[in-house]
Amino acid sequence: MKFLVIGYGSIGKRHAANVASVGHQAVLLRHARGNENREGFREYYSLEDVLENEKDIDGAIVCSPTTKHLDDVRQLVSNNMPFLLEKPTTHDLRSTGEMKGIIESNTFTLYDIGFNLRYHPVIGFIKDFLPNVGRVYATKIYVGYYLPYWRKGIDYRESTSAKKELGGGVHVELAHDIDYTLWLIGRPKKVVGYVNRVSDLEISTDDICSALLKYSDGSVAEVHLDYLSHKYLRGGQIIAENGTLEWQWNPAEGSVSYFDKEGSGSKEIFATGPGYDFNATYIEELKNFIGILNGSRKSTVNIDDAVETMKVIQAIEVSDQEEKWVAMEEIVL
Repeated sequence: MKFLVIGYGSIGKRHAANVASVGHQAVLLRHARGNENREGFREYYSLEDVLENEKDIDGAIVCSPTTKHLDDVRQLVSNNMPFLLEKPTTHDLRSTGEMKGIIESNTFTLYDIGFNLRYHPVIGFIKDFLPNVGRVYATKIYVGYYLPYWRKGIDYRESTSAKKELGGGVHVELAHDIDYTLWLIGRPKKVVGYVNRVSDLEISTDDICSALLKYSDGSVAEVHLDYLSHKYLRGGQIIAENGTLEWQWNPAEGSVSYFDKEGSGSKEIFATGPGYDFNATYIEELKNFIGILNGSRKSTVNIDDAVETMKVIQAIEVSDQEEKWVAMEEIVL
């Protein structure tokens, strides 16, 4: 198969390399002349040139800055080209709603949205194990890592994460963790949130976000996101009727522990083992997209799922601006 990789920043480079590693071909569509193409992929600067010179492209992988996602998807749908869209869908709910309209008005189904944490074995295990814990009372999910450490060899100040005009911001950039919160425990009834830039990082985006999600049964979920922790922090806890789940991981390993209500202490019930390659989540994401193209799989994240994540992000922003709880029913496209 041949894939068009749109954008060639760090995530575009990852996807292009992954396409090649699983035995397929990548060509590039670039919005700007930066980031040297040392791998020698054929590259273009307009979709028209791509379509004129590459007659047999099977699908596109959208890795452009978030603010360009809507235009890229619009062009792909109008040319009936299947796509895998890197998260988040767009930089705001309005644009995501417009994207939803484009997809649905064209009855376009050959796409997937790349929330790759759904492919992480820790999160997959928790999803499968959840029926054992009974009623969920409280959930805590957190992620934090100092932004200058994120991408080796790249000035963090020039990254999408650092620039508001490119759709960055901690609660947008780390939408992965909001998405998997909703995937595990569902859509909240109300949200209260705080988002701000509190550090001296040279960025125009927010670097910290904390939110409380309230559910109709009285349960709550706390979500914390930051660009600030000098230790890589990612994990969570689910406190439930039959016991408490705890999990954590870094790019090289992860584990899940369970404390049952019998008081027998904690037991590790899942571990990736040392040496886990986080890039495997992107490989699995790509394999799922290939499955969509050959008819053997379906989208892991569809546009409605993405809209729900963007609605929570919007609710956090509104709550911060107005300093109040925001009912999800108030957040509309």
